[in-house]
Amino acid sequence: MRADHMPLETPVPGLTVLRSRAPTRLESIVYQPIFCLVLQGAKQAFLGERAVTFARLQSVIVSIDLPTVTRIVEASPATPYVALALRLDLATLRELAEDIGADDKPDAEAPAISLGETDPDIIDAMARLFALMERPGDVRILAPLIVREIHFRLLTAGHGAMLRRLTRPASHQSRIAKAISVIRRDFVETLNVADLAQTAGMSTSAFHQHFKAVTATTPLQFQKQLRLMEARRLLEAGVQSVAGAAYAVGYESPTQFSREFSRKFGEPPRAALTRGGLSDRSDSAAAHLGA
Repeated sequence: MRADHMPLETPVPGLTVLRSRAPTRLESIVYQPIFCLVLQGAKQAFLGERAVTFARLQSVIVSIDLPTVTRIVEASPATPYVALALRLDLATLRELAEDIGADDKPDAEAPAISLGETDPDIIDAMARLFALMERPGDVRILAPLIVREIHFRLLTAGHGAMLRRLTRPASHQSRIAKAISVIRRDFVETLNVADLAQTAGMSTSAFHQHFKAVTATTPLQFQKQLRLMEARRLLEAGVQSVAGAAYAVGYESPTQFSREFSRKFGEPPRAALTRGGLSDRSDSAAAHLGA
């Protein structure tokens, strides 16, 4: 990652500063539950075919682990893209929902990425959390209180529908999140959708319907994205050959892997391997695959 496009961890647990002095190319990332507040510039994330663009004082809530593609679309040396990202904790959200008696009426199907104008109270709380960077002695006592306040505010935010659904263990969204945890844990294994549906307590057809409503993709496509992202990480780290990366993430055919990698990232696996500073170490039997 370029030096002018680096996430900065802060002394405040769970809080990261995101900054870029220029627009970026499309980058694949697996989001974990997070709240992101844009202070300057603009960024774009894709949920399936839907593009979500968020700009100054808008915010995005990502409610579940989700592979997606993002890019910064508005940034310059004079006015860099700047955002604050706070990791979300489902246990805290559920505890707060119980304490405040969150409305149990069902929300409409809510996607895993939701965009909205940021409530002034949330902006104020994020500003106070960020200010703790200048007072490290206060972090241990004050940060947990402010983070808890932010979680409370997000539960009642206009774009917090998915968070509200996740606080209800029996909701469709909570059950899909449980299945997603299984896919993430076992992404190199052969995916059995019927077993996943059983884990979620749904029929196979209902599982497909609710999974796509939340993630804008199918379980198999979700798994494929995880596999390809991990393969690219291995290649760019220079720890696997093209064929080795294919097998490491669960592909049985390096040829199929190369084809799907190129389709997703717009370049062959060998290009990622070269960025890792190595040439392809595949054995001679795999060298003709055109990776």
